Amino acid sequence: MNKIGIALCGVAAAVLSGCFAAPQMRMDVPTDSTVFNGITFKLHSIDSGDMGEPVQVVPNPAEGKLEELLVDSLPDLEYRIGPLDMVQVVVWEHPELTSPMGQYQPAGQKVTTEGTLFYPYAGELKVAGLTAQELRLEITKRLSDKILNDPQVDVRVTGYNSRKAYVTGAVNRPGRIFFTENPMTISDAVAAGGGFNEKADPSFVQLRRGEKIYNIDYVRAFKENIPIERILVRPGDQLFVPLKSEMERDRKVYVLGEVNRNGIVRMDNYLSLAEALAASGGVSVMSASPKDVYVIRNTSDSKIDIYQLNAKNAMALAMADRFELNPRDIVYVDASGIATWNRLLNLILPTLNATMSTGKNTTDIIYNIQHIHNTGWK
Repeated sequence: MNKIGIALCGVAAAVLSGCFAAPQMRMDVPTDSTVFNGITFKLHSIDSGDMGEPVQVVPNPAEGKLEELLVDSLPDLEYRIGPLDMVQVVVWEHPELTSPMGQYQPAGQKVTTEGTLFYPYAGELKVAGLTAQELRLEITKRLSDKILNDPQVDVRVTGYNSRKAYVTGAVNRPGRIFFTENPMTISDAVAAGGGFNEKADPSFVQLRRGEKIYNIDYVRAFKENIPIERILVRPGDQLFVPLKSEMERDRKVYVLGEVNRNGIVRMDNYLSLAEALAASGGVSVMSASPKDVYVIRNTSDSKIDIYQLNAKNAMALAMADRFELNPRDIVYVDASGIATWNRLLNLILPTLNATMSTGKNTTDIIYNIQHIHNTGWK
């Protein structure tokens, strides 16, 4: 056997007896569970159906349930006049009462901040909280008592300024929206704000009502036929549409190891392990160990779950599609033994070629390789 053959045999012996010497990261997972630095590491097998324990979500007392907002049907509402609304009173066949200021009379009178309105011969009226019909009856009664016989009075609201909600964030016209006689749904409120702009994330719309916050997922609602058109907005509500870029900061997973594209995979509402691997170009057929696909999850401050998938089993790939990833999960695909051997060999061969050209003793080469094996790469 020539000198190169002897050297390669020495390299092979070193590698096959301990591939850990290769300059790369290899997973060293617990057989079941272990504790390290006060943190419990728990191993799960995805292909055997072990998806781990469900994440214990601590309920937020300020977060309301979407079901609380849904109504069975839209109510028939009568608008109640409030401060700063514009009210127009028409007395038929009596223009001197309808427009006492002539052409300078605006289309209606503004209700004061105290909720009152002055009308000729009717005096000062407390109108806040009244409907247009209730105000019409009151003015008719007062005019009948003083100057007119059976007056024909009409009252309408021409400016809605007292009851409002707010639409902010990634909409085309953020700001105040005002209520009219018609009930306002969540869809009406978004439309009044000009609709979502191109930077909006409709899957995380938030409605604040009093001390509670309600999360509304427009994307999921359309996919699952949730009737968000039955969610009514009330005066004082605040509707917020976040930027997609802001929400994407934490909605990501890391895919590392023997895949064709290491990096970050962005997630929408749902991302499976199979989808994350596909988004990374799939596992490397030349270097990956298909039985060593891992998902590393920081479940809590004191626990890390490690989910292992043996993708050599075709049925396990179906389990990978069922395995839902959480934001900031780490997907790691380990290297195969032959990949470790090839990488180590690629590092050693240049040295072999150089030393053979200088005539260095082959025994020294093998000794150096064994020394590397015994001490590890530093």
